Amino acid sequence: METFEAELAKATNLDKGDMLGAVAIVIDNNGEFLYRYAARRQLLDIGSPPLDPDCTISLTSAGKFFTNIAALQLVERGILMPDESINRHLPEIDKCLLVKEVDEAIRLRPPILSVTLRHLLLNTSGMGTPDSNQERFGSEDRVPSPDFPDDAHPLARNQFTHLFFEPGEGFEYGWGIYCVQLLVERLGGKDRFFEYVDHHIFGALGMTASTYRPALVPHVWKHRLQMVERKVSASTKNGKAYLVARDKDTYGLTCSISDLARLFGDIMSPDCKLLQRQEHRDLFFMPQLTPSSHAQQSLLAETTNYGFLLPLKQDVSHKVSWALTPPPAMNWTAAGALVEEDGTLAGSCIPKGTVAFEVQPNII
Repeated sequence: METFEAELAKATNLDKGDMLGAVAIVIDNNGEFLYRYAARRQLLDIGSPPLDPDCTISLTSAGKFFTNIAALQLVERGILMPDESINRHLPEIDKCLLVKEVDEAIRLRPPILSVTLRHLLLNTSGMGTPDSNQERFGSEDRVPSPDFPDDAHPLARNQFTHLFFEPGEGFEYGWGIYCVQLLVERLGGKDRFFEYVDHHIFGALGMTASTYRPALVPHVWKHRLQMVERKVSASTKNGKAYLVARDKDTYGLTCSISDLARLFGDIMSPDCKLLQRQEHRDLFFMPQLTPSSHAQQSLLAETTNYGFLLPLKQDVSHKVSWALTPPPAMNWTAAGALVEEDGTLAGSCIPKGTVAFEVQPNII
């Protein structure tokens, strides 16, 4: 592992301004560590301690698999069905209309198909983000927000979007995850979503250094790998990249490295505590989009869905840098992007079967 560790040391050299720190682990399907290594510092501050191999990290978008595990637990309890319409439990979804551009005008209409839990788990519901409006229609302002009353649940009022295609007939990385959180909150027997996860995931596996409120848990906050942002300023740093603190991005789901090992070890184990049925565990590691379907074609058409696994060429936009011809053999799971063939991502050496999700930090 000397070459790998040398590369991590270069990537986390603060003079280059690429990364503050990185942790690499290898575990078996019992969650036991086979390898663990940490590079560089925990904080930007001068005098920061070296990065603890069991530091806590903010998962941000990579934490979606916690939400998806929670929803599948409700499926195993017979409370939810993966392929039935969710509007019985989430009537707010009826406010999310299908967006179409007709003669340069935006038109909204109810979708013909219903949104299901499976659609939400796989980003095939049609729901996007405000950025989707910019990408598809040239402006965020061209598409009105769903018409929710002031007393609607904050997740619905602030995070639900209209649909950009009929449910199941495309792929759009978006905010459907908030629909899943609201389903878990309403049906899971707890007042708040994070309380359900605290009890049924963290508590079930003894994940004592995991929380959705890290600043309120001293032993989690003290050991966090600080979130940073990479910037470039020709005037102050001679055109080189440098890092600035982004502590405001460290207030969501945060887990220790040991706790992540417990989670992944459990999900990979035949004696999994969190999910009893193999078909539900397979949703995280096996391809879920039908080959050549509209959903898979949409996945491949947007290079940011997988390009984060590729080198980024200097002075070239990421869309150009990550464009591959022919498109790579990629699919999607309830955990993230799935590499389906060895060598399909030129220059990356990432093997078949790898599941990865772009996030701060990346989880591969």
